[in-house]
Parts: sequence; structure tokens; C-alpha cells
Amino acid sequence: MGTVNAQELTGNITDSETGEPLFGASVVVTGTAVGGTADFDGNFKFKPGQQPPFKVTVSYIGYQNQEIEVTSFQPLTIKLATDAVLLNSVVVTDVRVSEKQKESALTVESMDIIAIKETPAADFYDGLGNLKGVDLTAASIGFKVINTRGFNSTSPVRSLQVIDGVDNQSPGLNFSLGNFLGSSELD
Repeated sequence: MGTVNAQELTGNITDSETGEPLFGASVVVTGTAVGGTADFDGNFKFKPGQQPPFKVTVSYIGYQNQEIEVTSFQPLTIKLATDAVLLNSVVVTDVRVSEKQKESALTVESMDIIAIKETPAADFYDGLGNLKGVDLTAASIGFKVINTRGFNSTSPVRSLQVIDGVDNQSPGLNFSLGNFLGSSELD
């Protein structure tokens, strides 16, 4: 049992076209939460906690996910292909509501496809937490709530979510359901 935990899986993740290292790409043992992320040079290492054969899933924003079967603890060389999907930018807007609203400025932060691709976060939603004035609060395991400008709560009813230009508020409840259900995939 001790030798299983001592074995490390190592490798390098690069862009299949340019050969550039993919900093922040994640490698996870398929079906588990065990894994690691690539460093600045695209190198990764972690202890999978099991003997080969097993599969790992390699993912990175803007690239196609790749599932690889590991048959030994030899270093892996992984080349990810870019994904043909071009995403629109995400705009996070914050408005201060007070008597001096006319005097206060409107804060706008945005993430385009390049910013999403270069974020050091594990996924898109964690990347939103890197924007100025945006905080992510963990409400439970795997569920994060987006907060803006100090409304640090697991139920921020002051945040307005707009999906494709339409207010996401539930009629009669006067708050966005996304604040309790998490961001939808359309956000």
C-alpha cells in the first residue's frame, strides 16, 4: 500500500500547434477529484493513489478535453488541440445604489476569450473571482456564489443577473434565481 501512494504521475502539457506550454491546464484521474495543474512550463506531477492502468482527463479553457489511459508511471507528453468554439466576452457590471447614484461611477469589468484562456483559475467561474470587485463565496462543496463589491453572503439578493439582455429575476420574488442556484451555463 505504501508504494501505491509513493508513485507520482508526471508529464508536460503543450499546445498541439504552437508547442507552447499550457500553464494552469488540469490533469485529473477520471472519476475522482485527484489531480494536479500544469506549472508555468506546462509540467505537472501528482500522486494518483492507484496503480496503472487508469485514465486521466486533461482539460484547459479554449482547448478540447483529452482522456488518456495511463499504463505506467513514465512521464506523459500531452498535446491539446484548440477548441473551435469562440466565446463572447463576459461583462460583470456593478452599480452602487444610493442617494448619490448620479455622482457615482459605473464599474464595468469584462473577460474576453483571451482573458478566460489566460486566467490561472481551474475553471471559468473561478476566473470571475479574479476580476476587480468580484468575490466568490463557497456556499457548499462545488457551489460558489458570485458576490460584488462587498456583498459577501451565500445568498446575495442584491446581485442582478442578466442572460442575453433579459433580467433573470423570478416574478414576485424580486431576486435572481441564479443567486441561489448558481450561474447558469448561459451566463
